[in-house]
Amino acid sequence: MSTLWFVEEILDFAQENAESIQDLVREADASVVGMELATRATFESSPSEVEILMGEVAEERHPQTGEIILRRQEVSNPVLMHEFGTFSPTEVEVAPAVYYILPDAESAIERLRAHGVETGMAPVGEVQIEQFIVDSTTTADRSFQGRNERVVFGSWRSVTRALPPGTVAVPVDQPLGRLAFTLLEPRSDDGFANWAIFDGQIESGLYPVMRGH
Repeated sequence: MSTLWFVEEILDFAQENAESIQDLVREADASVVGMELATRATFESSPSEVEILMGEVAEERHPQTGEIILRRQEVSNPVLMHEFGTFSPTEVEVAPAVYYILPDAESAIERLRAHGVETGMAPVGEVQIEQFIVDSTTTADRSFQGRNERVVFGSWRSVTRALPPGTVAVPVDQPLGRLAFTLLEPRSDDGFANWAIFDGQIESGLYPVMRGH
């Protein structure tokens, strides 16, 4: 029942605030090219304490296993505390005009298209780009949702080069440009690098995504 009530509250809120939600969607769809966006963030405390409803549980013994389980009680106790419901950026990058993905990163290209991100083909001939040079990387000891999360360290370097045939271009000036930024930036804490999608390339010292401004 709690899930049903939660969904009903969301739908009621969406109906009551439809116009402001539509404005937020339009704002999120606007171009982010040239804007500073967060790649990594931390929880941010509310400026003052707010009332949080805390429940209670009762210990019971499982009838089949005999183990002690906790059963939620229909109790709500208001408690004043700081809320950590928003994030504050700890690292930022300027969103480029376009990303270029090397053709051997097929898994990332497929995932972008599955998300609805518009893609095209990179131009023929030499182009001025930024290439991320990986100098070190760490991976989590424990898996999370079936993957060992990775953190990549390094720096961007400007180069002029011809991109290999089959390189995919991802324009950032599109409704899902913000999503493309989050997925493709190497330092993003929720991007393809973090979720081990680029492990094969990164372990060989190559980050398979370049930027064009």
